[in-house]
Amino acid sequence: MKNEIKKHNDGLFSKALFKQSCKANGTMWAIVTVAVCFMLACVMLISGSGAIGEIKNSMQDSIITEEIDSQLQTRSINYYRYGEEGMRKFDETFLKNVAENQAAFANPSTAESAFTAAYAAAAQSVQAHAQKKALEINEAYTAESAESKEIVAAMTFPINPNGIFNAMYANEAESDKPEDYAAPLLTHAAAGDLTAYLTGDERAAYRSDRAEYCAAVFLAFNMTQEDNVEKIVNALSSFGVTKEKYDSFNYTYATIKRLGYTTAIDYRGQLAYEKEQLDKRLTAGEIAADEYEALFLQKMQEVTGDITESLLASLPQEVADALKEIGEMDLYTLIVGSIFYKLAGLLLPIIFTIMAANNLIAGQVDSGSMAYVLSTSTKRKTVAFTQGVFLTGSLLSMFILTSITGCVCLCFVENVSLTYGKLLLLNLGAFLVLFALSGLCFFASCFFDRSKRSMALGGGLSIYALVAAMLGLFGSDVIPSVIRLESLNGFNYTTIITLFDVISIMDGTSAFLWKFAVLAVLGVGGYIAGAIRFNKKDLPL
Repeated sequence: MKNEIKKHNDGLFSKALFKQSCKANGTMWAIVTVAVCFMLACVMLISGSGAIGEIKNSMQDSIITEEIDSQLQTRSINYYRYGEEGMRKFDETFLKNVAENQAAFANPSTAESAFTAAYAAAAQSVQAHAQKKALEINEAYTAESAESKEIVAAMTFPINPNGIFNAMYANEAESDKPEDYAAPLLTHAAAGDLTAYLTGDERAAYRSDRAEYCAAVFLAFNMTQEDNVEKIVNALSSFGVTKEKYDSFNYTYATIKRLGYTTAIDYRGQLAYEKEQLDKRLTAGEIAADEYEALFLQKMQEVTGDITESLLASLPQEVADALKEIGEMDLYTLIVGSIFYKLAGLLLPIIFTIMAANNLIAGQVDSGSMAYVLSTSTKRKTVAFTQGVFLTGSLLSMFILTSITGCVCLCFVENVSLTYGKLLLLNLGAFLVLFALSGLCFFASCFFDRSKRSMALGGGLSIYALVAAMLGLFGSDVIPSVIRLESLNGFNYTTIITLFDVISIMDGTSAFLWKFAVLAVLGVGGYIAGAIRFNKKDLPL
């Protein structure tokens, strides 16, 4: 061995010493590398088989559809209320016009033109009332704003003056179309009981029935228009919803109409019950007349909230937030990135690093074999440089193989956010963590003459860094808040593994770059400090 080393002792690098280190640590390196690659393949293929993704997607889809249903129900109730209010305003204005022009209505020759004028005036009053209503809701709305136009359309839709909404009704079968709004007015005007009809219960029920149907039709037509569907998809894009996925939710014209219809019926029924109870209390003298309207508005809001309340809104806020977190969470990234590459996948390489670093310097000094190496013309700086190259190279080659394994496994995994670029960055991050820890272990090996002391410092701190990262994981943001232990997050500030920013890599931000640079500097610093210490210290040769 002395002769071989003597032949190759020129410069900073010794091939013979490098070969010796490979023979001494090669078997351990091979076992660790094979084990890490095997574990990585199992984790990537099993977790990417679809079962985990299906559970997550199913939960997320349930949350999304619940929220969409809630919004559709809210709109349906609003359309019902706007429609009924619009018809009520129309009837009031029409009746007022009739009262003011009784002579014209009584004269057969002018009755038709009087009816047409009264109809047009009533329709215009509804439009003006709707615009005023829009301003009451939000002063920022203008006559040309989409929100204002929607409220005006919802109020005038049941009346359909001059057939302006015929295109929207065209989605319906002929048998489902409501009669012309003017038809009952003409019938009762001819019968001479128009005033009694417009102010009676029959007309009130007619308005409610028509509002139910028209709210459902207006909702279905409005929410199936391409522009509105695109807005919905864009709003849900952060949850991974695409046009194709939205279509899979089956929000067709028929399903939305049915949802709108049943919502309006439920709202009408519950509100009627609450009104009946308030009427009884008013009759019994339990509430004053001036309190009645305020209580009725309160009940109206409560009924609306009960019907439109979504799944998340019905749960306690903490549980709702946690459920939403789980639904939005990328479980594959959590398992592969945060659990394997940042924790489980580092365990065996750290053990290899501790043992190899100790064997390269301190172990040989402790056993006396370093005396044979230095008895040749091999310089200490050559020994330190060569052993440092071996330790760094063995770790680099290990993670090159894990990168290849990961890329091959990723070919067989579908519908995950992990890309080849991000996978390579994860491997680079894991290597830099090991590089930094190997610098620590190399320094400890160069600093001490006894293996037990070298392993106590380098090995102890390296294992602590891993254990602290494991505990810190349960307090980090990658864990859902429902099971997160905030107090454990403090461990993340005591380990350099925190500088391996998996979240930044997966999110596509650049925050991980400076952290990678710090890991690289720590590693280089450890090797340089170790080499300087080895060159200057007295060896027990």
